Amino acid sequence: MAINLKHHTTGLVKEVPEGFSWKSFFFAGLLPLFRGMWSAFFITLFTCGIANLYYMFKINKLYTVKLLEEGYKPVSQVDVDKIKSAGIILAENQPQVNDEPPKLEQIAA
Repeated sequence: MAINLKHHTTGLVKEVPEGFSWKSFFFAGLLPLFRGMWSAFFITLFTCGIANLYYMFKINKLYTVKLLEEGYKPVSQVDVDKIKSAGIILAENQPQVNDEPPKLEQIAA
């Protein structure tokens, strides 16, 4: 199962897996590096991979939170439910499903 997130300005859709991360299990600190999660990468590097035991279980949730903070929003109500069931609280100002940013014509008027 995966959570689909769409960026409200670029339209880019990312699919984030849920639960245990097999990629983190096999590739350890490289997964945070490729996802741009610098703090997780350096923590794994400085602990010689011991922190990866924690990140195997939490990296997908942390990545979902990172994407939500960068402006991604859930694609459907099913994705909203998956996010809430993972224990992630959506902020009040977080754009919800089908909320589009105002068009330039609406701003100028």
